[in-house]
Amino acid sequence: MISACNYAQEIRITGTSYDKQSKPLETVLVQVRNLENEVLDYTYTNDSGNFELLFNNNDDNPIIIEASSLGYTSQKRELHIKKELVIHDIDFILEEKTEFLKEVLVEGHQKIRISSDTTFIRVSQYTTDNEQTVEDILKRLPGIEVLEDGSIKAHGKPIESLLIEGENLLDDNYRILSKNLDAKTLEEVQILDNYEENPIFKQLSNSEKVALNLKLKHEYNYVLFGNVSGGYGLKDRYEAAMTLGLLRKKIKFLEFSNLNNIGDKGSRLLQSEKTIIDLSQMFQKIEKKPFTIFSIDQQEEDVFNSRSVFNNSMLHSLGASTKFNEKLTLRGDVNIIADKTSQDYQALTEYFTGNSRSSFFETSTYANKNRIASSEIEFKFSPDAKNYFSNTVSYYSNPHEASNSIILSDQAISQNNEITSETFYNHLEHSYLLSKSSGLYNYLYFGYGNSNEIAQIIYPGLRDLFPVHENSFYQKVGNRFTYYGLQSTLISKYNKWENDLQLQVHNETESANSRLFTETQPNFEGYSNNLEINDFFIGFSNSLKYKLKNDSYLKGSLALKERWFNNKNYLLNNSDFTFRHKLKQYGVIRLSYTYKEELPGLKFLLPAYAITSYQSFNSGSDETTKLKNSIFSLNYSLYNDLKGFSINSSLLHTVTHDGYASNTSANENFIFNGLLPTSKGHTTLANLAFTNYFSTLQLATNLDTNQSFIRSPLFLDQTEELSLKNYSGTYSFSVSSYFDKWLNFSSGVQYRFSKSEIGPNSNEFTTTKVFADFETKLGQSLKVNLNNEFYFQNNEEYFFSNAEILFEPKEKRWSASLTLNNLLDEKEYLIQRISSFKSYQKRINLVPAYALLKLKYRF
Repeated sequence: MISACNYAQEIRITGTSYDKQSKPLETVLVQVRNLENEVLDYTYTNDSGNFELLFNNNDDNPIIIEASSLGYTSQKRELHIKKELVIHDIDFILEEKTEFLKEVLVEGHQKIRISSDTTFIRVSQYTTDNEQTVEDILKRLPGIEVLEDGSIKAHGKPIESLLIEGENLLDDNYRILSKNLDAKTLEEVQILDNYEENPIFKQLSNSEKVALNLKLKHEYNYVLFGNVSGGYGLKDRYEAAMTLGLLRKKIKFLEFSNLNNIGDKGSRLLQSEKTIIDLSQMFQKIEKKPFTIFSIDQQEEDVFNSRSVFNNSMLHSLGASTKFNEKLTLRGDVNIIADKTSQDYQALTEYFTGNSRSSFFETSTYANKNRIASSEIEFKFSPDAKNYFSNTVSYYSNPHEASNSIILSDQAISQNNEITSETFYNHLEHSYLLSKSSGLYNYLYFGYGNSNEIAQIIYPGLRDLFPVHENSFYQKVGNRFTYYGLQSTLISKYNKWENDLQLQVHNETESANSRLFTETQPNFEGYSNNLEINDFFIGFSNSLKYKLKNDSYLKGSLALKERWFNNKNYLLNNSDFTFRHKLKQYGVIRLSYTYKEELPGLKFLLPAYAITSYQSFNSGSDETTKLKNSIFSLNYSLYNDLKGFSINSSLLHTVTHDGYASNTSANENFIFNGLLPTSKGHTTLANLAFTNYFSTLQLATNLDTNQSFIRSPLFLDQTEELSLKNYSGTYSFSVSSYFDKWLNFSSGVQYRFSKSEIGPNSNEFTTTKVFADFETKLGQSLKVNLNNEFYFQNNEEYFFSNAEILFEPKEKRWSASLTLNNLLDEKEYLIQRISSFKSYQKRINLVPAYALLKLKYRF
């Protein structure tokens, strides 16, 4: 336990801001400062003009309260504080600020302005009017990065939420919004640093989260808006889409629908696995997902999106939010997706195991049927200034079936896998403000997951491995879990100290079973799993943060967990230390060290082999070993949005003290992978991104590099230990223009190198990509976009060219576009990949050249 005494005065100031006509003014900035001009607290007035300030004061010197807003004259008040608890009701009446100028120069609005923790970016200053979706715009804005999978970073951090007019409609599935909302509706993008939705947390701690808020043009507020589009083309290509939106004060909703066979899969837009950036973060929703063993759908490659995937896809997504009153808000979303995809390929897989090398060359026809239904309902309730409740219920269902027919060395092989999975979660959260400097947060959670799969494999090699006469082998896999728990956290803030003291109780049961069989043989010895896990733990953690000057701080945390895992108890220790220093206008440097202890997941503990593909078997370990890691990280970032300059660099080094390593054996037909405890392993990840906007030249440049070094042990038949080394590096440079003229361009080069070494064997490959995109305006209504990509790898070259001709009559609501895909009709593409001790080369067939004519109507 850590306790502290607070001798500061606890002060609460409330009030209202009005204009001269006694009309309440919203979004007025209200600050309170001491005589040294240090900001003690700040806030913005709500839509009723009300504000509230909560802060501590250590002396009896006067304090200054100032209210300011764009277009109004600022007002200041000086208060003398003498009591321990002071409550003031202060009203500000702001006068409109009028200035008389001798001459007036009419210019465009300021590109970027910064107010407190919010950066306002006018998108019209960074676009070329050829952007079709919100994502297209975000890619061009300073301080914002859109990754290849569509996830978004702002100021170097993954965004917490993508809001639209202040509302979070689709939560983690925000890519549906960013990839479908019409670019024409967007007026401004706001980067919200230190974002915190919970009002109690906002008063007691300084958040490091970041979010984006989309402000729409005035004509799209308070009216029903959207668009419908449809198109048909050569080779029977089609696409139909609809967007419908309504953004009012009390209710907001967005609806997106899409139907196509041009390679755009709906499942690609749903949430991907989150990456935890702050390993010491204490407030995270606990959601576990079921697992499967036999996987065919991993064979599908999305490297070229619409060029490589043959599909029929349907997406329907609805997100809505309503305010019943100032205290109660309800939000919900529903997503229904059906993807039917196919992809033909030829693949060469090589396994490097010591002095032996196993190769498999296959020709495959692959098909996948994937259906997803997900829904989420969340309510937020603030009955008073001291209480905040939220409850989130979510459900996810995903039945899918994948199959492929393979020719392997003149052998015919068939694989089919049917999987059904579902999850259900409930998160109940309550935050209570105990005093001006402390609060209590309680989190009650429940989770359920279930998955079942049945795989059928027809492969003559299996008949040689098992003495049976059947051609068909089957494997059933089931996984089910139920868990619930409670977290209770005491949050305290005393002067420059912040302290989070947490107690957690968690109970979980999980089962996993797998069985390989034929029609006459119910199971095979050594190839059946039936694992039951009972897991209960009590955890205690304490995080202490000391604020230095200029938003710098020191932070340390310690977490102890007593865990009863299948009748054995384990004491797990996790600790973290972070130093963050803000160098004023020179950026932020962050240094941290984390030590983690955890128990392995269920997949690591399966005692017998389970077939994962027609050519490989995996098993776990008979020994439950603590996973122990040390993580060192260094990060430096500088974001000067006003000058359009940013740099972000990081270095992450992980040392494995205790864990598992692959124990591999192979014959001419199969690879057998097991696990053995080990105490070796190193991983180093590094990246550097540098972006600069040259306003005079109307150009933007980006320089980016990512490096990965992995060194881990590998055992062969439990005897020989080898060192596995993997390295990959990516270097890219691009330049884009923002001319007001008829022509704009974006071009660059990317180079990737990968290498793997194990014993005397090594393998490597390189890929170079050069791209050149051009946007041309031919008059007021006609625009032409041309995208060119060149790929050079090994001794092969590929050239892809796509074009779009867009006709948008001025001041008309309809438009027409002609899309020309794969103009040079490239037939195939070579994909190279190195992972662990495996080298993989795969030639995929590409969608042939086609043209698609599409009409669009906005309302």
